[in-house]
Amino acid sequence: MKPIFFPATYVPDSVALALTACFGQFIVYQPLTGKIPEQMRNWAARGILDIRVPVTEDQNEIEAVVKSYFSWADLHFGGSGLKPSFLKTWKDAIPFFESSSSSQVVADIKRLLHGKPASRAPEPLFAARLFLYFAQEFDRQNQEVVRDLKRHRQQEAELIRQLKMEDDSLTTQFQKEDVQEPDDSAGYLVLDRLGAWSRFFLKDTDISGIFITHIPTVLQELLDHTPSAQKLLSIKSIPISMASTDTLAPWREQLLLDLAHIVEDKWSKSPPRLPDQPSFRDAGKTISLSVYLLPDQIPRDFFSHYAHIQPSDRDVPVADGRFKNTLIGLIEINK
Repeated sequence: MKPIFFPATYVPDSVALALTACFGQFIVYQPLTGKIPEQMRNWAARGILDIRVPVTEDQNEIEAVVKSYFSWADLHFGGSGLKPSFLKTWKDAIPFFESSSSSQVVADIKRLLHGKPASRAPEPLFAARLFLYFAQEFDRQNQEVVRDLKRHRQQEAELIRQLKMEDDSLTTQFQKEDVQEPDDSAGYLVLDRLGAWSRFFLKDTDISGIFITHIPTVLQELLDHTPSAQKLLSIKSIPISMASTDTLAPWREQLLLDLAHIVEDKWSKSPPRLPDQPSFRDAGKTISLSVYLLPDQIPRDFFSHYAHIQPSDRDVPVADGRFKNTLIGLIEINK
């Protein structure tokens, strides 16, 4: 059973590597067909990333709205398009988020472009996919900024080294110092993302019962809505450097087997013994993994209840009989 990465639809390399170390493979949803970020295609080509697009209808209409939005942004922001400096002011600069609801995005774009309100509210799933696409673009461009800053830091260190014709503490510090991802990327409008993602996820006909996020706010939000949640697992130092090797494979396989067993079997007061923390000398950079059990919560019912989605809005032919519980987890890169 592959875990589902949520609620983001963009996966940075660092997060993909961490997920690979823990699970080997994982699922991520994409709001549109054929719009997979180039950096994510490499993980998909290696068989690590399982990309799902549960809904493909209205693709042309969504692309038309996206094109209209970028035209509006270029007109009002000097051709800068969807840049981080603009995106950070989204909430105040344009009224897309005045109601903190993704369902207003389409109507607000039309109002901005034509000077009048939309004639009717957009269909919720359409609006959710559009919202997730914009969020994905925000995350992707934010990562581009991080990579550019890191590249600039390396070039600066190399220039200093060449000018001084030697390595010193200053160039060494520049080379070793990582540029951290800004906190307002994947965590930006995170609860709106979670609601939109839930609606999109419910249209998948072949789901998992294991859900992993890299955003602490998401985990805490779902735990706050589930008083019966129980912490099952907390591993503090999984070596990320061994993610792409076979060293972690036996531990990973056993972990997934045990987690799948918990998801598919009626919960008992005596939890099964889960794999111990892998121990390696000189592991280098590590990651932490925490997993929580939501007992007697079927994944579809849990997320539809959280997002206040009626059964008629998630009416897809599915067979969820094998699921008895839901697992949610948090993966973090240790600093």
